[in-house]
Parts: sequence; C-alpha cells; structure tokens
Amino acid sequence: MPDRRLLALGLLLWASVASATEYRSASSRAAVLYDAPNASARKLYVVNQGYPAEVLITQGDWVKLRDRSGSLAWGQKSEWSSKRTVLVNVAQLDMRSKPEAAGSVVARVSRDVVLELLPIGKEAQPGWLQVRHRDGVTGWVRLADVWGA
Repeated sequence: MPDRRLLALGLLLWASVASATEYRSASSRAAVLYDAPNASARKLYVVNQGYPAEVLITQGDWVKLRDRSGSLAWGQKSEWSSKRTVLVNVAQLDMRSKPEAAGSVVARVSRDVVLELLPIGKEAQPGWLQVRHRDGVTGWVRLADVWGA
C-alpha cells in the first residue's frame, strides 16, 4: 500500500513540473534559429522580434525552442526575452473591451500577428487574456484564439 502512495505522489509531482511551460519571445529584430546549439550549425529560419516560442531545454547560452507548428530549433539565449507575447491563431481575431464575448470590439487582428501579453489584473476572467497590439490598442482575447500563453 505505501508503494502505491509513493507512486501516486511521484506522478502528481511529475505532472505539476511537466505542466510548467516556459515561453519566451524573440528580442532581436531577426532571431536566427539553428538545427543544433552552435553558431556554425545549419541555419533553419529567422523570426521577427516578438515572435513567441516554447522553451524546452536550456543548454549553456542556447535554448531549444518549439514554435506553434511544433517545429524544433535552437536559438541563442541572448536573442530570447522573458517578455511574453502571443501569436494570433485564427483568421480574424476580435480584441474586446472586456474579458467577455459581449465586450465591444476595439480592434480586429489577422492571423500570425504578434500581441504583447499583459499581466493578469483584477478584471481577468478564466479563458481570457489581456493583450496590447503594437499600435498601442489594448483589449481582451480568448485564450483559445492565440498561441504562446
């Protein structure tokens, strides 16, 4: 019986650690992504400033990243910031004045646009995120409509 309790406790702890997802955003104007953690490795692609990615592993001055499509690549840690951004994941996203579907539309944003993720405030509601567009417009979006949160 004690062995089962230890196993259950271990699985619970593992699940809580596994769910702690870390995201970063590209901090340089053109962050290069490589197929290995080395500047002489093959360059895979370049992403714009603000582009979000999930951090899988940190290895010295390098981070292994996963993008929205699931592609894996390595980036220099110095080119990735802890500033949080999200990527619009739907054809057209309505930014709303309140964290609810009845909130008035303050802006419409196209797929693949990067939005700055704002800190959770008093108005926060489950399933909604407060974001800022690069033009300065602030509003609320549904969590299901963006990637990187």
